Amino acid sequence: MKELKFLIAYVLMTSPSYFFAKSGLSFSSPMFFMAVRYAIAGAILLPFSKKIELNRDILILSALTTTSTIFWVYGLVFVSPAQSSVLSYSMPLFSLPIAFLVVRERPSAFETTGIMVGFAGICVYGIPLLGGFTGIGMILTIVNAFFWASFTVYYRKMRDMDPVSINSVQFLVGAAVMLILSPVDFSLTYTNTFLIDLLWMATFGGAFSFIAWNYMIKLSTVNKVTVMAFSVPIFTTVLQAFVSRAVPNILFIIGIILMFAGIYISRLKEGINVVDNNNIQKSV
Repeated sequence: MKELKFLIAYVLMTSPSYFFAKSGLSFSSPMFFMAVRYAIAGAILLPFSKKIELNRDILILSALTTTSTIFWVYGLVFVSPAQSSVLSYSMPLFSLPIAFLVVRERPSAFETTGIMVGFAGICVYGIPLLGGFTGIGMILTIVNAFFWASFTVYYRKMRDMDPVSINSVQFLVGAAVMLILSPVDFSLTYTNTFLIDLLWMATFGGAFSFIAWNYMIKLSTVNKVTVMAFSVPIFTTVLQAFVSRAVPNILFIIGIILMFAGIYISRLKEGINVVDNNNIQKSV
């Protein structure tokens, strides 16, 4: 599975990002924090871009990614990193119908079942967190999930283009938009902690994680990749348990098991095809 190395890198970079982003918001207004994050990420990728284009598809992608980020970061103001992770990974439910409508990717029965089982895991995982959710935070983060699913499908639509070039331009376009909007609620307290938060979010939580996600979508279908993304809340739970040195709630554990099951089920058809092909070769 070619996309596995990108999935591992994506999970390792994205899971801690919820904590770095939450920390950064204690020093900066959300819009300005994300604007600078995007600007640095775009500047990092720009020298490695094969071809710089600003066409209709890039502008649509930029609108989707920027909107997703804005809803996500403002939602994060009202919810914890763990809650944001759980709510964000309602994304596969949106990506399934959008992928069918936009790029005509029809999910297999195994992929659909895997998404449903994995999402059930997200729901179970989120039960202990319900008491801390705020209505505003939930709505903003779920809207983010819709736009995340949308730009993921758009990555697939643009799979013949260079991912580095695509992301460098969309980061810079998004940075310009958010910088224009940032005076609305501007605030900034510069500290070394803020600098660390910003650099993580611009590099591992920005440029590199977006590239990894783009390459996964380039190499595989939207439905396969999005169900594998359930790995992020799984790893986030493990990371939080390690940091807090506390055993996860039993519902967290059940939720993780269901998410693992969803990932496994979504890959079953591929495994069956391999077996069938081997049998055919042996019979020949």
